[in-house]
Amino acid sequence: MQKISAYTPEDTFNFGRRLGEHAPAGAFIALYGEMGAGKTLFSQGFAAGLGVREPVTSPTFTIVNEYGGGRLPLAHMDLFRLNDLDEVWERGVWEYFDGFCVVLAEWPEVLAAEIPAERLDIRLIRRLDANGAEWRDIEICAHGDQSWLEEALTDGENFRN
Repeated sequence: MQKISAYTPEDTFNFGRRLGEHAPAGAFIALYGEMGAGKTLFSQGFAAGLGVREPVTSPTFTIVNEYGGGRLPLAHMDLFRLNDLDEVWERGVWEYFDGFCVVLAEWPEVLAAEIPAERLDIRLIRRLDANGAEWRDIEICAHGDQSWLEEALTDGENFRN
């Protein structure tokens, strides 16, 4: 596991952008973190890194938002409102695991044992310093062959513009 710190919202966005610039077709990124931790902000940066030009919003009620126009199609999922694997199947979520698009899945816990073995887990953790200023720890855990990740993480010392 690797960990970086994001001290501003721009850091979180730029970290997502950097990963989006390097992510290959078929990548599955599982996003963990409490509400307000920055999962959607990370996703907006990731989409920008793919070259998506349209606004990226949380798919809380639609479950999946699809974005094209970038170098790869993106499926941004918010699985918070799904209760079990049956609902995942009913909503057609599995059709995006086709190896062609990139999948960002917020609240992936509902996938349980069916979560792809080849994936990148990203956990955003809200922190407060002694003065009450908020920042994020971002934990990165690669499962399977995620060779693209090393290039993304070494493509600059930090994730600021």
